[in-house]
Amino acid sequence: LFHYRLLFVTMLILLLLFSTLVSLATCQTGGSTKYAQFDDSTEGRLQPTGLFTSQMDEVESEEVEVLEGEVPDWVQGSMYKVGVGAFELGNRRVTNVIDALSKVYRWSFSPGKTPTFSTKFLKTGIYNRSVESENLVPHRVLGDILPPLTAFEKIKMTLWDANRDNNNITPWKLKGRDGLTVTGEGPLYFDVHEENLDFMEKYKIVDNGMFVKEFMSGSHFAKHPTTGDSYNYIYLTGLDKGLLSGLVPGYQMVKFTEEGGKSVGKVVGHIPVGLDDMRVVHSIGVTENYVILPRLSLRAILNSTFHVCSNIKFDHKTPTMMHVMSLTDGTYKTFQFPPFISVHIINSFERVNSDGDVEVVVDYPTLTTTHDFPDHYCYYEILNVDQILNDNFNYRKEWRPLTDVTLRRFVMNMRTGAGQVIDHPQMWMPRIIHVDFPYMNDLYRGRPFCFVYLHTIQWDNRNAMGILKLDLCNQRSWGWDDLNLFPVEPIFVPRPGAAEEDDGVLMAPVYDARTGNSELYVWDAKDLRVISRVATSVRVPWTNHGLWVPEE
Repeated sequence: LFHYRLLFVTMLILLLLFSTLVSLATCQTGGSTKYAQFDDSTEGRLQPTGLFTSQMDEVESEEVEVLEGEVPDWVQGSMYKVGVGAFELGNRRVTNVIDALSKVYRWSFSPGKTPTFSTKFLKTGIYNRSVESENLVPHRVLGDILPPLTAFEKIKMTLWDANRDNNNITPWKLKGRDGLTVTGEGPLYFDVHEENLDFMEKYKIVDNGMFVKEFMSGSHFAKHPTTGDSYNYIYLTGLDKGLLSGLVPGYQMVKFTEEGGKSVGKVVGHIPVGLDDMRVVHSIGVTENYVILPRLSLRAILNSTFHVCSNIKFDHKTPTMMHVMSLTDGTYKTFQFPPFISVHIINSFERVNSDGDVEVVVDYPTLTTTHDFPDHYCYYEILNVDQILNDNFNYRKEWRPLTDVTLRRFVMNMRTGAGQVIDHPQMWMPRIIHVDFPYMNDLYRGRPFCFVYLHTIQWDNRNAMGILKLDLCNQRSWGWDDLNLFPVEPIFVPRPGAAEEDDGVLMAPVYDARTGNSELYVWDAKDLRVISRVATSVRVPWTNHGLWVPEE
């Protein structure tokens, strides 16, 4: 009897141990929920040097070879990406990805034709003057410009660079405009030709008059789920302190629509906020009935006219303020939350709760904690290439909060004015990994949704990168990574007529540190299985954001 009991206990222990090992191996929680596991081993890892190195070549509509698999024949249109062109010209260079001379990249797919690839520099004022002088001209930078500017160069810069026009953040399609719009952090836009990427026009849509100073605008437009109109904001203040302009400093919420075949900007409403509480708002949200201005706790302080990053500070005492404005009459409600740091909205939508109240919901990838984030650090220095490629720079020591991210849901009750923050489960391993650059099915923007695709970086593991898919409705996740392959932000392409939200493919350029070349990868959006690889004519450095434009 003793032996039978001993055998039973031994088998029970082995069974429990086996179950634990299986659970750990598959990262399972809550039964069938499987969480993504990324490779955090260090052996054999190379730095993605080519992602952060200039690429001067320009090509137009060059046919490229499909190296593996097949691109689905229903993929018809163009993927655009905007990002790094050149960090240096002549004897001067910049150190931040956002400051690199901007380049536009395009991959095009048409039925029965070979895919094509194009890339050209965005012909901004800064680019044109730099090429003409054969040296990177003095201009406002987020990071550093080396060698440092002289006093004379700073004076010259204020005369020539009234508007920082090196837009290299996001491509967008505005109704009523023929070209592809490229944005920066201000209300100054560039259009390039959708096919050959040639410069078309530099413009502003809203004319606020000579007595008004425009400081900032979102790098990301938000598209209305029904009308397709685009929304953004402009932070304004009166140069005359309101004496002639009558303007109270604040955020002007603007709708970009089409009238008479032309793109026009119409003011939706104004949210008065003084210069002493101006915040960096990189992206906004829009739902069927509301536009959301999320003012998180990154303060914009006017310390320097030359070094932008010295003007951006995290304030531990500054609460997050979310303003939800009616698209009908411009009235708004303000919701206050604890201090948070984030820049990229995943999505926003409306829902009705059990009491029949309308709730506005906004999802964000945020830093899990801000307690160790130094007040004097600029958040955007995360993209300093000298730090990124420095094996001796320790992000967990110097920038620990940036290595730990939590997806959070902000819920705002439009009747009661109450707001709450709900943390989504942490659905990836290892936990210490930077998760950002969210992209989703564009057809679900502004509507209830489940799936989001994100970019991952292990800063202290030679910047190992991957792609993460999250199912926020059912708490599931999928991951893709491969040793010394470095994808950037993925773009979702929906299958025409699809009934399921994640029925489509993902696309992203992937840098191969072993060969120094880039390829376009195509993944099945359901399980992140690679279904095709497409060559590119030139190496593709880091790109910030992208857009899929279907073929008409």
